Amino acid sequence: MKSRAMSRTWVEVDLDVIRENYKIARSKIKDSTAFIAVVKANAYGNGAPVVAAALEDQPGLYAFAVASFGEAEQLRARGVKKPILILGYTAPHLAPDLYRMDLTTAIVSGEYARALNRYAREAGCTVKGHIKIDSGMSRLGIVNHHPDQLGQAVAEAEEMLSCERLEIDGIFTHFATSGWKDTEFTDMQFRNFKAVLDALTQKGYHLPRAHCCNSGAVAFHPECELQTVRSGSLLYGFQPDSTRPVAGLRSPISLKSCVGQIKQLERGDKIGYNCTYEVQGSMTIAVVPIGYADGLPYGMSNQGCILVNGKRAPVVGTICMDQMMVDITGIEGVRPGQTVTLFGEDNDEMLPVGELCSSIGAFPPQFLTNITGRVPRVYFKDGVSVGYEALD
Repeated sequence: MKSRAMSRTWVEVDLDVIRENYKIARSKIKDSTAFIAVVKANAYGNGAPVVAAALEDQPGLYAFAVASFGEAEQLRARGVKKPILILGYTAPHLAPDLYRMDLTTAIVSGEYARALNRYAREAGCTVKGHIKIDSGMSRLGIVNHHPDQLGQAVAEAEEMLSCERLEIDGIFTHFATSGWKDTEFTDMQFRNFKAVLDALTQKGYHLPRAHCCNSGAVAFHPECELQTVRSGSLLYGFQPDSTRPVAGLRSPISLKSCVGQIKQLERGDKIGYNCTYEVQGSMTIAVVPIGYADGLPYGMSNQGCILVNGKRAPVVGTICMDQMMVDITGIEGVRPGQTVTLFGEDNDEMLPVGELCSSIGAFPPQFLTNITGRVPRVYFKDGVSVGYEALD
């Protein structure tokens, strides 16, 4: 019997697949290299607390990385003990909370370091941090895009390291094009990052947690591997370059719903808001209780398809807030209440999320992270459901 979580629309997550993807990613790096598992954005839609719990005992896992203080706080509240690195901006006045929860934050500029240090001093605490270097992507961090910026970048990093309330043991950057076959930009970013790291080392600073390899670099740039790597996409089955697939990676996530009602329509009938679809002949449609409030892209209106009894059923009409309609003409045995698949496996047929996104011009990680909290995540191990999370 289905659980309550599997009664309308839900996500299914195979934790065994995530653990296997971790092993594949680890096989690309040295045994001595530490691994930071990126679980930001609710582990790319898979559910960060449960994914972290599934990975925490894996060999070689050093830490988890998130985007925000709130994400880190959620992991600590759920019992995660490993170090947690906040990759994004954290307001300096949260220094006492960072200390209390034993969190590490990105330190992005000298000005930011001074503010964080001041709040830590006032609270009588210290804060752990990793220096962020902007090596060419123009996001957070000390700028070092060109050789003539190196002196200022090193001076700014030294200013951070001189803050008595900051415990800095790491330094990192992020690559913009590490999945590309053209390596010129990644090579430049690595040179820019390594120049700062080498200069600080020569000055006697010890930063044992240096990391710049993201998923693309883990797959294709072993020359950039330092003491630590970070990866998120590989864990969730995303290929950094589909023309050079990492063998064995699989997607752990599928999106399911059900048939709410079956209707027979005739020529001239209209479907959905604004009557964007007009039936050209006899048609059987299924009304499926999932819509853009669940995270379904509005761009699926009159585009793409879903799987019904292992067959592809085209989307007809606009995506509504809570419902969608699909053409099931000619698909046998469809009945109200049965499961349908938005992406994933259905009756031995597979509709990958990447294929679905290509058909509607969407970006797979964006699609997954936009699946809203009212959609429960149902978790599986060894093919058996082991629980679910409902965020709303």
